[in-house]
Order: sequence, then C-alpha cells, then structure tokens
Amino acid sequence: MGAVMLIEQLGPHGHPVLRLRIEGAGTECRIGRDLGCDIVVDDEHAAPQHALLTLLEDGRVNVRDLGTQNGTRVDGTRVPADAGAIIEQGEIIVGRTRLRIRTRHVPIGTERLFRRNFVRRHRTLLAAAGVSACIAYGGFLQWLEAPSSMLRSITLAGLVVLGLIALWTGFWALMTKLNHGGWQVRVHVAIASICAAICAWGYWVAGLVAFTVQWSVLVQIGVAIAGTVALAAVYLHLREATHYGRRVALALAGTATLLIGAIAWTIAIGVEDGDVNDVNLGPQVRLGEERVVPNRDIVDYLAEVDELQRAAGRERQKSLLNVPLADD
Repeated sequence: MGAVMLIEQLGPHGHPVLRLRIEGAGTECRIGRDLGCDIVVDDEHAAPQHALLTLLEDGRVNVRDLGTQNGTRVDGTRVPADAGAIIEQGEIIVGRTRLRIRTRHVPIGTERLFRRNFVRRHRTLLAAAGVSACIAYGGFLQWLEAPSSMLRSITLAGLVVLGLIALWTGFWALMTKLNHGGWQVRVHVAIASICAAICAWGYWVAGLVAFTVQWSVLVQIGVAIAGTVALAAVYLHLREATHYGRRVALALAGTATLLIGAIAWTIAIGVEDGDVNDVNLGPQVRLGEERVVPNRDIVDYLAEVDELQRAAGRERQKSLLNVPLADD
C-alpha cells in the first residue's frame, strides 16, 4: 500500500473532533480559515491559508508554513518559513487549533482487552451497601443523642445523608456525562458512599478505642486514615469522570482533599465556638504526686477524735466554773 497519513483535529479536551485520511504520494492538504482549504478551522488566530501538508514518497509528511504571522508549530517547535519540517507523527498547532498527524511509520499496539475493575463489576451491590452504612451512621448518631422523637430524628438524618450523597454524586455524574457521554451514576454512588461510610465509622471507632485505652494518638491516626480514604475517593472520581492520567488525577485529588479538610476544620472550629454548652474552665490544675501526710490506720484517727472530745469537755467545764450560767 502507498503512502497514507491520518489528520485529526483535536478538541479542547484532547479528543478528535474531525478525522481526515489522505493517501497517495504528493497529495496536499491545506489548513486555514479559507473555505478553499481542505481542513477549515474556526480560529481567529489562524490565517486564511495557514499551513500546507504534503505526503511524501517515503510515507512521511512535509509541514510548511504559508508565511503567517503567528507561525506553525510541530510539537511546540516553530516550523521555519523557508524550509518546513518533515515528520512521521506529531502535533501541529495552527493558531490555537491542534491537529495530530499519524503515518504508517508509527507502530500500532495490540488490541487492549476490555476489563472492568472491582467497582464497576459490583457497583450496584457496593452502592447499596455504602448508602445503607451512611444512613445507619446518621441514625446511630441520632440514637446517641436520645431525642424525644426518635423516628422523626432518624428519618431526618437519613434524608440529610441521601441529599448529601445525591449532590456529590450528581456533580461527578455530570462531569462523566460531559467527558465520556455516559452518567455512570451507580459507580459514583458506590465510590462516594463506601468511602464516606469508612471515614465516618472508622473515625468514630478510633475515638471510642482512644477513649477506652486512653491513647489520644488513635484519634490522630483515625483522622489520617479518613484523609487517605477521602483522597482515594476523589482520585477514583477523577479517573472515572475525566481523561486525566494517574499523576494529574492524584495531584488534583490531593489538592481537593487538602481544601476539603481545611473547610471541615474551619466549620468544626466555628461550631465549637458557637456551642453554648462548651464552657472554658481555664487551664487544668493537676495535683502533685507527693504525699504530705503518710498513710495512717482508721483506729489512729478515731483515737485522736476521742482525745479532742475529752479536751473539749474539760474546757467547757472550766468555762462553766469561771462564768456560771445565769438562772432562769
């Protein structure tokens, strides 16, 4: 087969919005805003006749700029106006429009098997379990407060939990729809509810164990685990809803987790300052461990009491002898 090249015009998110296949040595493809061009771009930074692509005998492509002011770039390097550039593949920038070139010199990988991860395979079961665990946690907190109307409080807590999960998953489902064309609601519900349940129950259990064994460090460990789970949740949401790679998704997830943690910490401080039941008792006063009075038996203390009673009786008798009581 002769020389062939594939030209793809990329959209804002890096996905092809237009494909043009050209074959035959010597075939030319003009790019610009003019209607006479083979690829017409809607870009005010592109010239009417901006770039010319010529397919060579050996299958490579000659890229030539047609004397524009903004120039033509191949993989970030500006193409010389007099010589052009010969490429096998690469990304061409015309104005602010990106085009990707591929020829037969570019190797094609093998077919990639379609595999669904654990969350996708069990998304329905995970979503149901996660939502149930979150509702149970909200009802459990209401039960601990022992409100007068238990059923009403638990129902209200369940509705609040469902509302928060719906808002969070709705945002990520919309992002998935815009980027992939599908909603993937159950996947995002499973991610959000499972991670939220792990954070909530894990933090409460860590606080309970810390109070039981008097190890305050367990609370800090619980906070660290909750932050790690939140980071994993945002990372999984980004991987499902966007086209970002692992590094970019991890960096964005870390930034979002720090921001959410700062907001939660600020809200917690505001709630604590506005709590009327929170009374500041000042600095804690702790008694020393030194013993001023040594341990004594109860018999010794009772003997001293009897002696004091006898001494008090003698003093009373003396006072009566000195100053007798007046007759009625």
